[in-house]
Amino acid sequence: MTSAPSTPASLLTPEASRALGEALGDGAAVAALRAKGAGTLDALAMPSPALDRPWKYVDPAALDLDGFAPPGTAPSISVEGQAAEGLTVASFEEAGGNALERVGEAVAVDGDRLTALHYAFLSGGVLIETKANAEIAEPVRLTREYSEAGTLATPHTLIVAGVNSRLTVIEEYRSGDEPIAVLPAVELLVGPGAVVSYTSLHRWGARTRVFAEQRAVTERDADVRSLSLVTGGRLVKSHITSSLEGRGSSSEMYGITVGGGQEHVDFYTLQDHVAEDTRSDLLFKSALGEQSRAVYYGLTKVGLGARRADANQENRNLLLSRSAKADSDPVLEILTNDVTRVSHGATAGPVDEEELFYIQSRGLTREGAVGLLVRGFLGEPLDRSALREGVRDELSGLVEAKLTALGSGA
Repeated sequence: MTSAPSTPASLLTPEASRALGEALGDGAAVAALRAKGAGTLDALAMPSPALDRPWKYVDPAALDLDGFAPPGTAPSISVEGQAAEGLTVASFEEAGGNALERVGEAVAVDGDRLTALHYAFLSGGVLIETKANAEIAEPVRLTREYSEAGTLATPHTLIVAGVNSRLTVIEEYRSGDEPIAVLPAVELLVGPGAVVSYTSLHRWGARTRVFAEQRAVTERDADVRSLSLVTGGRLVKSHITSSLEGRGSSSEMYGITVGGGQEHVDFYTLQDHVAEDTRSDLLFKSALGEQSRAVYYGLTKVGLGARRADANQENRNLLLSRSAKADSDPVLEILTNDVTRVSHGATAGPVDEEELFYIQSRGLTREGAVGLLVRGFLGEPLDRSALREGVRDELSGLVEAKLTALGSGA
């Protein structure tokens, strides 16, 4: 499958990429990545549903970006909680030192045409870096907001955790009701013994389409934990990878989707066990009302050198209407016979009638019983994420607001 070359009608040309880089004042590292992305736009194809299994339910070739362009004004980015010893939070334009040389280390420029577009038109890059042994008490919080019609947004977050450091990052995405396309990239480079917790809140508008890449790479005894919460967006397609390259490192991935209208949320996850004695745990849950749809395709891969790997993968879906739909496909690929545990499971279906009957027998209405079950069902990923109390309450509030908006008794 080949992609259409850039045309005069498109605003996303190599010339436009160079002009954007000059306007932003790219440093050497970002300029090189931007040039590589722009130079491969016509050579790289869009992912193919027929050839690329993670794209089975979404055809990105149908994404017509003619008329889309980087934001005419600087995207709105607010940062909270960044004042701490041993912590650097800076835009790519302001960042010093050598950290930006690691941009592109986890999310490659030439993965496909979408990643090439991301780097060619990268705007709104933020570096979050901790020094060795730094323990950052308060979460670093980024809020990105887009409202301009026809925007191609390309936010990039690079998190570099020093040896034995501790860091929590919360990144919130918002958009308005105008048609917007977003190609986010998040790179988590977790040093030896470091612990990083990353939460993404997808609160997109009804006409926003998102194709996100998130990849963590762990060194020895590192620990990376991620939570993705989706409560809005016409299409949210997110690829989340943990590459456990250091011995004794671990990954925890959690996800929650609350769908309504015709929203389509599609997750692809990869738990890639490369080194010995690595551990991963995954739980993604969705509650779907109206005509919404959730897709989950997850791969747990245990390589030849990943002896004594311990991996678990679960996807659970709750259908709150007859028109909602869930597709679930957890997969194991085990290349060594020396494993501690590798398990997976998936379910999809309506609220259990026996459980409803039991709760109603305690005096609740059917509507109240459904709501209680749904909230308990979605609370498990939040509980396992070990979020601090204030953050958990906030996320529970976002879930509650979306369930109330569905008006389904959930």
